[in-house]
Order: sequence, then structure tokens, then C-alpha cells
Amino acid sequence: MSQESLLDHVLTKLQGFGPRPSASCREREFLLFVQETLNRLGLQTERESFRAPATYTWAYLVFWLGLAQAGLVLPRIPLLSAISSLVLLVLEYFELSTFPLVSRLFRFHTSGNVLGKNGEDPEVVFLAHADSATTSIFFHPRFATSPRVSLLLFIVASLAVAGVSGLAVFVPLKLWFWVTWPFVLYLLFLAFGHLHREVAMPPSPGANDNGSGVAVVLELSRILKEWGIPFWAVVTGAEESGNWGALHFIAKYGPKLRGKPIINLDNLGSGTLTLATQEGMWRIYEAAPSLVAEFQKLSLPFLAFRPYLGLSTDATPLLARGFTAATIIALGEQGLPVNWHWHTDTVENLERDNLEKVVQLVLSWIACRHGSSAER
Repeated sequence: MSQESLLDHVLTKLQGFGPRPSASCREREFLLFVQETLNRLGLQTERESFRAPATYTWAYLVFWLGLAQAGLVLPRIPLLSAISSLVLLVLEYFELSTFPLVSRLFRFHTSGNVLGKNGEDPEVVFLAHADSATTSIFFHPRFATSPRVSLLLFIVASLAVAGVSGLAVFVPLKLWFWVTWPFVLYLLFLAFGHLHREVAMPPSPGANDNGSGVAVVLELSRILKEWGIPFWAVVTGAEESGNWGALHFIAKYGPKLRGKPIINLDNLGSGTLTLATQEGMWRIYEAAPSLVAEFQKLSLPFLAFRPYLGLSTDATPLLARGFTAATIIALGEQGLPVNWHWHTDTVENLERDNLEKVVQLVLSWIACRHGSSAER
């Protein structure tokens, strides 16, 4: 296939598949299409299944409602409030740092990864997730201006409830209940907003997030196969419910990945192409300095360098565990993916030129690592 026909072929398929919720039949069907495409390109493919939640909501309800309850029982049972809020705070820290404990209790569904190998010892690994998110009032374009602020408010509210509950054990004052009340209200707001998400909101079509990343990974696979470069292409499932595909990939192939450059491709179809220099939710992780330096040396005018501190990506658990990884993502004016987790995330709203630029970007980077593309 030519570059044009393969990219267009994937985009056409995206229109047919539509929404692909985490650990759903549609996600599995799309992964099967990816595997068949990689097979036709001549790669050795593997399909792996794993248990995963269909949504992150239920695990986070444990945090939101549990911490809210700790604040509400504070006047009567301060010791219970202090112990429960501290335990929840620790669990929340691990969850937001991509070391999930609570969400493991909600792995009632089956998701999967597709791995395409051009050799057993890859020079580079590409990641892109196959699933699409459920829309939410929190991602309405009018309100989704700073998810980082919302996340920080969640963390601050959790710290406040736990901290005040601890103080109340030693200094019992009625004042403490009123101090925690605004934070309890915010936690309840998050809880009921996400219950509304699960009950009333439809899934996003997922063209940009992340059909665009999958399209680029498949096109790169075609070209790099022709170049004869050893590489792995990994399309993950259940990213939107907690990076479960990436976590499964790390658990199985971690030792082979050490020292390998891993490029995560996500939300590429509209906006300014950006290499995320930092990412994370509670803990902030630096992108691999070696990869940042190599892409900076390319001096391509269309590539920006800035932190991406929205939600986690499939690169976040890799960075949290010390792997050589970075995310390439396209961001709009507010520093967020365009049409993010909303019903407008359709193929019609993709900028195809962006996808071609990402292909050019990655191929230029690989060519520099090998001296010149002519050598291939």
C-alpha cells in the first residue's frame, strides 16, 4: 500500500467501527483489524488478552465517596475518619501514579493488546491505544479548559480531609467539620458527575483519540518493514480505563524493553504536534532526556516541546518505571487534545496533514539515528 492509501484505509475503517469503549466487543474487533493489517505487512503478530475494568469510574468512586464519608463522620467518629481517609489517600496516590490497587478489584472484563514484531530485538517500540473514551460533562468543550486544575483540586481535597481528620483526633473541635465541608462537596460533585457519565453519556467516536495514533503506527510499520529496521508496533487496549494494556505489556516484556526507545503516539489528528516533556497525574515524570534531545536536534518547525499534564498516557506507566519513553501528541490552544473525549471526535474533524507530519517526524528521527535514510 502507498502511504496515502494505508492512512486513508485506516481512517475509513475508523468510520465503520465508530466508538470502541475499553474492554468492549468493538475494541476487540478493531484490534483484530489491526492484527490483520500487521500480518499483511509481513510482521509476526501476537494477540494477548488480559482482565481490565471497562471504566475507571467505579474505582474512583471508592476514593470520592470514601473520602466524602470520612469528612461527614468526622464530628462523631474522628478516629475512623482519620484512619479511613489516610488509607484512601495512600491508595489514591498509587492509583494516580499508575500503580493501581483499587481498580484491580474491578477487572470484570477482557481487553487485549496486539503486538507486531519485525525482529525479536527491536531498535524502537511504538505504542498507540485502540480504545475510545466515554464522553462526560467534565469534557464538554465549554468546561474542559484545565483538567490539571480539576485533578489538583481532587488531590488537595483528599489531602485536606485526611489532614484535618488527623488533627481532629488530637484536637477535637467542631470547627474541623466545617473546614472539610467545601472539600467534601467537591468530592461529591466529582462522584455524581461521573455517575452521570456512566448512566447518561455515550462513548466518543475516538477518531483522534486514538484512531489517529493507530493509523500512524500502522503506516510507520509499513515503511520501517521496507527499510528493514527491527521494531515492535504495539496497539493496546483499555488505556482509557487505566492504561491496562501498557501495564500488561510492561509485565510481560519489561526486561526486553530496558534501554529501548519507546514512542507513544496519541491524539495526533488535530492541533500542534508536541513532544510531551513531562506527564503524569500525582507524580510528574520527565520524558526520557535522550529522546527529548534527539527530537530537538531535528529542529522541525512544526514540533513543539512542552509538558502534557492532563491525564495519563500509555507512556506514563513506562516513565514511572524508568523506561526510555516519550509521548508525541497534538495539542490545541489550551494545551489539551482537540475534541478530547467528546462526540465531535470524528474522522471528519481530523487534519490528515498532521498524520503525515508525524510520519515524517518519526522517520526523520530514525534516519538520524542511522546516519541517513539513504543507507536504508
